[in-house]
Amino acid sequence: MRRLVFGLLLAALPLVSAQAQSLTGALEWLPPGSLSVESLTRHPQEQLESGEQQSFYVEFGRLAFRSPDTLGGTARKAGLSCQACHANGFATKAFFIPGLSDKPGTIDVSHAFWNLRGEDGTDNPVEIPSLRGVKTKERLGHDKRSASLRDFTRRVIVTEFAGAEPDALLLDALVAYQEKLQPAAETAVPVTLQQDLADLLRYLDALRVPLAEEEPALAARITVMIRGQIGFIYERFAEADMRGSRGALEEWSRRLAAIAGQAEAGHWPQAREALKVLRQAVAAPPPALAADLPRALYDPVRLKAWISKPVQ
Repeated sequence: MRRLVFGLLLAALPLVSAQAQSLTGALEWLPPGSLSVESLTRHPQEQLESGEQQSFYVEFGRLAFRSPDTLGGTARKAGLSCQACHANGFATKAFFIPGLSDKPGTIDVSHAFWNLRGEDGTDNPVEIPSLRGVKTKERLGHDKRSASLRDFTRRVIVTEFAGAEPDALLLDALVAYQEKLQPAAETAVPVTLQQDLADLLRYLDALRVPLAEEEPALAARITVMIRGQIGFIYERFAEADMRGSRGALEEWSRRLAAIAGQAEAGHWPQAREALKVLRQAVAAPPPALAADLPRALYDPVRLKAWISKPVQ
């Protein structure tokens, strides 16, 4: 029966870009009923030790935690990230994938759907754990096999979700971010454009570091992740007539690609200046975004109606 479920899931998956994003990516790569309006429009308020003033390691880890590029296989193609299961470090109670979950807030992480090498032949969904206060725990993982947060993080990426072997910097950053997640009461807040743009500014600030250190590979890596986050915002402006909003977001993405190109070519002063200009544009977004916002998919009613439409 387990193999049948896996086969049915894969048979429904069309071939789309590996950069599939959270909304359309999930609709195209995950079985019907996987998208939750609740988890896409409300999430727990993030609470980090020391507030929002964090080191580059924490900010890079925060971005990587939200980037599908950190994972591999189907998760990456569907636009899923660590944030999907652990929203702001809390367990995502509404997370549910038919055939892989037995109730909301659970997932079978040893299923071939995620990683053929990790298939254990057993239907065994586990509760998604909270990562709050994770730095104080002696053993980690649903089976308590990991003795360190670093080992646990690496195992989730590689073994459970078929990601590429993470390098030392990525692991340092992800661990640094998770260690800042404070144990706290869960307070749900709306997912908003305002917060998404504030996050985007934080990601751009993190990009300053590889540009200052003149590290083209790291600059390219971060720009790819940031462009993915812009893509998440882009998908919320789904109506065909939202050309002004979508055009602005596309322009920001093109500018990021150009910055990565300048860095690759060694044109560091130009790259740093371009980042400064882009940050100013994001800090003062065009009026079209605000004008289109009432019809965007940040609204739960509109999002529910959009999810209900057949996949084109």
